[in-house]
Amino acid sequence: MDEKILENIGLSKAEIKVYLALLELGPSTSGPIIQKSELQSSVVHRVLKTLLDKGIITYIKIGKDNNYQTTDPKNLLDFIENKKKRLIDILPELEDKQKRNKGNYLIKDGNPNEDYLSFSLIEPHDDKEVVDFYQIYNLRRRDKKIKVKVLVNNKVKPIYEKNYTKELLKKANVRYTSFHFPQGIIIFRNNVTFVHWGENPFAVRITNKEMAEQFKEFFLEFYNKEKDAYS
Repeated sequence: MDEKILENIGLSKAEIKVYLALLELGPSTSGPIIQKSELQSSVVHRVLKTLLDKGIITYIKIGKDNNYQTTDPKNLLDFIENKKKRLIDILPELEDKQKRNKGNYLIKDGNPNEDYLSFSLIEPHDDKEVVDFYQIYNLRRRDKKIKVKVLVNNKVKPIYEKNYTKELLKKANVRYTSFHFPQGIIIFRNNVTFVHWGENPFAVRITNKEMAEQFKEFFLEFYNKEKDAYS
């Protein structure tokens, strides 16, 4: 039997040893359980209590001794269901924390020979938080001496020129295109990051060399067809 399954549902290794020992022994006092599980007496007595609390063993008192036995193994499903219910109870709090997290950014040290490639958003985004984010992001990128190439859809050119200086756009090697490409994609080293701006912004980063190379080729195929906008 794969004991890892029992561990994955939340039983400790000691709980698994005691539970399996009791399954094999049948109704038993603590002595045989200690011998069968090969655990210390104090550990077995502590574990018996936790298994009782979880409802997967029970006991009856005969004289001065507690006689333990396992309940129906299907009760393990009830144990899992109770954990699920407790998780459901705290989900609203977890989701609230996620909504309040507006995201962050990470730029590691750059190499002068490396390019940071970015497909800009297709839809115009004049939101102050979005603009501020990219301005700070751009400053950090420049501090790390990471070069950038940006491909922007013509539709959002007015937004770019409103919020960023032409000098900055020139240094960012911005080029404009009429091509409608997937929005908010950033390629750097072996990483492809998908950025979504909305009520609850989020980003997904995938680290995969082959995938990153494919996206780089895809980006450069269109980028190299366009002229420098601020040469």
